[in-house]
Amino acid sequence: MSAAVAITFGVASAVVYGTSSVFQHEAVHREQIEGDVDPQGLLTSLRSPKWLIAAGGDLFGFVLQVAALAAGSVVLVQPLVVLMLPVALWVGYLTGGPRPRLADYGACAIVGGGLAGFLVLIGNPPLAHVPDPKRVATFVVLLLIAGLLAALAVTGHPKVVRGAMYGAVGGAYFGTLGVMVDATSRQWDHHGARGVFTTHRGLVPLIAIALLGLGGVVLTQLAFQVGALAATLPANLSADPLTAVLLGAVLLGENVPDDAGHLAGYAICLALVVLGAIRLADARPAT
Repeated sequence: MSAAVAITFGVASAVVYGTSSVFQHEAVHREQIEGDVDPQGLLTSLRSPKWLIAAGGDLFGFVLQVAALAAGSVVLVQPLVVLMLPVALWVGYLTGGPRPRLADYGACAIVGGGLAGFLVLIGNPPLAHVPDPKRVATFVVLLLIAGLLAALAVTGHPKVVRGAMYGAVGGAYFGTLGVMVDATSRQWDHHGARGVFTTHRGLVPLIAIALLGLGGVVLTQLAFQVGALAATLPANLSADPLTAVLLGAVLLGENVPDDAGHLAGYAICLALVVLGAIRLADARPAT
């Protein structure tokens, strides 16, 4: 396991994902007076060349993420997704959006500082164990149901609230997906392809990846349709690494330093990332 390789691929994945998110949002976002979800308009947007190219970018980003998780633990790799925020900011500007302002640079610095501090504190956790398939299946089913209920609970609320909720649930799904990819990688390391495709310890995480990926994509596109990118992306990227780090420790047993000093440091770093994300959302005009 190489932390340097994992971080390199993780950063590259965040750059690709951040770029794709801008084009996906442009393809599916519709300014609606009532802010209603438009399934027909969403399906039409998903067939547009711009969205299909961006989806191809997401696929490439996923491959890079898998490479990162094969080289390092999920608690090291998944927090790097927050780098999508400054990437999306600059790609948006380069494709005709507003020029970044001083507040945007400050928010990016806060996010980057929080992320750097977290990576220093977390160190290089040892390889995780392959989780029990029954435990994984139970958790994933409960998460999918809870996410669906949370998305339905905001029906009728202002579109900024619904966009943020869809984005947050989608982020939780993607964070859990990262944990499942890590579990699959560990199973492959221990037992090869046969252990992944012919055993419950391999098949259950694979099925979970498919379900979580589908749910995450649908909710993210709905968030992009009803909400501004500045409102939906920070919610998505705050939920993603938080979920991944928690489940990396709980489901995979990754040995994260958990003394009082480290826990306080994690809380400070998380607060910085969330604060930076909120400042980015507040600083950007609605688009």
